[in-house]
Order: sequence, then C-alpha cells, then structure tokens
Amino acid sequence: MNESANRRAVPCVMPVRGAVPIPGSKSVTHRALILAALADGESVIENALDAEDTRITAEALRRLGVHLDWQGATIRVRPPAYRWVAPTEPLNLGNSGTSLRLLMGLAAVGRGTFVFDGSSRLRQRPVGPLAEALKPLGVVVRYLGEGPCPPLTLETQGLNAGRTVVDASESSQYLSSVLMAATQARGPVVVRWKDPVASFPYVSITLQMMAEVGVQFRREGSHEVVVPAPQRLAPFRMEVEGDCSSASYFWAASALTGGDVLTYPLSPDALQGDCRFLDVLGTMGCTIRWEDRGVRVQGPHRLLPVDVDMNAMPDMVPTLAVVCAFADGVSTIRNVAHLRIKECDRLDAVGTELRRLGVSVEQIADGLRIQGPPRNGAVIRTYNDHRIAMSFAVLGLRVPGTVIDGATTVAKSFPGFWDVLDRLLQQSTANRAGNDG
Repeated sequence: MNESANRRAVPCVMPVRGAVPIPGSKSVTHRALILAALADGESVIENALDAEDTRITAEALRRLGVHLDWQGATIRVRPPAYRWVAPTEPLNLGNSGTSLRLLMGLAAVGRGTFVFDGSSRLRQRPVGPLAEALKPLGVVVRYLGEGPCPPLTLETQGLNAGRTVVDASESSQYLSSVLMAATQARGPVVVRWKDPVASFPYVSITLQMMAEVGVQFRREGSHEVVVPAPQRLAPFRMEVEGDCSSASYFWAASALTGGDVLTYPLSPDALQGDCRFLDVLGTMGCTIRWEDRGVRVQGPHRLLPVDVDMNAMPDMVPTLAVVCAFADGVSTIRNVAHLRIKECDRLDAVGTELRRLGVSVEQIADGLRIQGPPRNGAVIRTYNDHRIAMSFAVLGLRVPGTVIDGATTVAKSFPGFWDVLDRLLQQSTANRAGNDG
C-alpha cells in the first residue's frame, strides 16, 4: 500500500489466511473510563483501546479533574476529591458521539455549568432525549446553536432522586449514560425506557460492567431498573475484552475470499452484541469455530443472501453490506434507521459507494436492499467515517482498483488497522507460497 497516508490502494488477495490480533473493545473502554471516574480511589484498566475516541473521553475526564496515567494499553484512573472542575473552555469532543453522551451523564453528577461542543458533524448529532431524561433529576440543558445538539450547556447541582423515562430509540447510549450516573444521585433513581431501544446489547454491556465493579441495581420487569443511590464505587481492576467490531473486518475478509482467519483474543462469552455478527456469517455459509485463543472464520465457496434485522448490532451494517455485495442473490438489511445519525448517514454513504462499484442498492425506509456483484473498482469516499473506510478496504480484496480516500479516519477506533491488514496479507502470501512449494 504505497499511497499517501490518507489514500490507500487495496491489493486483491485471495484467499486470506492467517492470525489477527484484535485491540481492546471501544465500547468497554469508554464505559470503564466513566465507571473509574465515578469510583472512590485509583482503578486500573488493562488492554484498553488507545484510539481517537477513547483518547477524547480521557482528555475530557482530565479537564474535569480526573488524573489519568495512560501507559501502553494500561490506564490508571484516579478521580478528584471534588466532582467536577468546570472547565473555562468548552469540552471539545471532536466527532465522538459516545464521549458526548456518556460524559453528559457523568457531568450531571457534579456541580456547576459544563459546556459541550465538537466537530461540525457532532453539532448535527442529537442529544435531546438524554437531556429530557436528565431533566426530572434536576439537570438543565440549554442548546447554544440549532439544537437539540451541541454546542450546549449542562447546568447541575448534582442528580436528585426520582423517576425518569429514557427514549433510547435513537441511541442506547442515552440509557447507558443515565444508568451509570444514577449511582451518584442523592437517593434512589428509577430508570424506565420505551420500546424500541436502538442496539439494546450495548445497554446490557453497561449493566454487566456495573455489576462487575460492584454497583447495586435491580431489574423490575423488562423496561425498568432501580438504582439505589448514592453508592460508593470501590476502585477496581478490569481487563478490556477484544473488540468484536474491529474483528468483524477480518471475519468479512475471510468470508469474501474463501479464506481462513483466526482473530484473538476473543471469547464466546464476550459482552459485546457485535459478536452475533458471526451468526449472520454462519447463515451466509461461513464456518465458525471457537478455539482457545479466539474464533476462526472460514469463508465458503458461495455466499448466500440474507434478510436480517440488524438493530442489535448497527455498527456491523457497513461490514455486512460489503459481504452482501458478493452474495448469490438479493440481501436485505432492516431496522437500522438510526444509522442516519452516526458519524455520517451510514445508509446513504454505504449505498452511494456500493453503487459507485456497480452494485445494485435500494435504500428502504429502515435499511438497504443489495444485489451484487461489484462490476468495477473505484475511489471510495469515507465521509470521515472509520467504519466506511475499514469495510470497503475489505471489499477491495476482491475488487481490483479499489482505493480508500480518507484512510486515516480509522484512527477513531482502530489506529493500527492498516498495519494489521498488511500483516494478514503478508501471512496470506507466505501461506500460499508454502502451499505451492
């Protein structure tokens, strides 16, 4: 890949064969940082993901008075005695919607006025339902631009006890943010939510991590959690599991090329809902096998089309879409309308770029209908979206002339992506030469 740093030509390599190390989970790292900031003493987070988004969260915590020592994949987090220092300048969160939503809940347990801002795209990403959920607990959010989006101010004197209802149909992070913050309220908080919840498995991650660090709560039926408060969170040590979202690109590479790829360290007990993407690939004809180190995906001779509800794992939609472009028939991806408010409008972006390659794509109200195969290579726009860049890089393994324009955007969640892909392709070439010999 001898292109400029921000433009990468992807070589065609079939099949891909090798072992791929996977970095720590972005979702788990974000939540571990928030829980550590709420703890009473120094916590240690191991195998943390060092990426643009997680660094944004860490830097915001520093500006709120949290001491962080980040060495390699290990972070030591020591909260301040006072929650929180209100920065004189806005907390600039770039394009990290996760940072914005989780940090709004964290700030709400403090005292003062906190200003949140970010990139032009973050200024288009709504947080109105989160602000409405915090309002019954005594928090006032004011929008400084065309809202309900950043820039905004959050005014708080700490969270009150009470009841609140969260509309998480746009983002499960609204619900996760309130649940973690509720532990520090002045009294018990009853958190209810409406159906549907976008990507509910991420809420399950939050609740499982809260339980792991000793937070007390109880489920009341299917739509309510009662959080006793205020709670003292003891310092903890946590190892972040491998990121299933990052692994998915190498699962897809194996699926597309009839390959054989082991990704590690991963466990079938992983918290992340994105690991269910393996089930979808199995339906399409891949062979999935869990091993001691991780999971092995072997691609089929023929990929089968699917009709699948992806609401529980929306980050997998770009990856699935490029796999569907090689399936033998029409595939339909449903129930992911909320992808229009991600780093870009992912439904439109994926559809546009697949059409650029000659794939037939129809946008439906809540998803995509796809029939391939690609007929030509093209320069792929990434829309400053890491998942578009990585998904279409995988597609390029099958389509000559594929160039990723905006390659460096992978730094948002997987800074080492291109190096890891290069090493896999080198392994594949060596394995093929060995077999030929």
